[in-house]
Amino acid sequence: MIKLATKHIYKNKKYNKPHIAKKLDKMASNIAKRGVFIVAKSNPGFNIINYITKEVIIYNIPFSKIANEVNKSMNESKEKQSVLNYQNHIDRYYKYYNDITFYKHTIRTSKDKTKVFSAGCRLQDAIQMMNTAKEYIRHF
Repeated sequence: MIKLATKHIYKNKKYNKPHIAKKLDKMASNIAKRGVFIVAKSNPGFNIINYITKEVIIYNIPFSKIANEVNKSMNESKEKQSVLNYQNHIDRYYKYYNDITFYKHTIRTSKDKTKVFSAGCRLQDAIQMMNTAKEYIRHF
């Protein structure tokens, strides 16, 4: 069998340009209504940012996996979602994280037994409350 040095020439397909333009315009307007969200690293945690307006929607999500899941659900949703309550849970998580650090330091450095005992009780409460806030953050 002899191979010839030929080149395939693909014919241009005839597209319905007005129809494609209309579909593209409709898709762009739908995306503009709800926004496009991205995850960005911050200190501490991760922020979810509206890519079009560069506005931070949710501040300081402590875990990257959860930030990516929240971002995915916000991008897939057809309407805008309220994130105020979600931000309150994140703020509560960091408050208890700070309290735990303080109570651990108090237990290590204090010589007074009463302070150590009360800080230990408060530490246990703060750990439980931080875990509760973490569960709320996980279930967006």
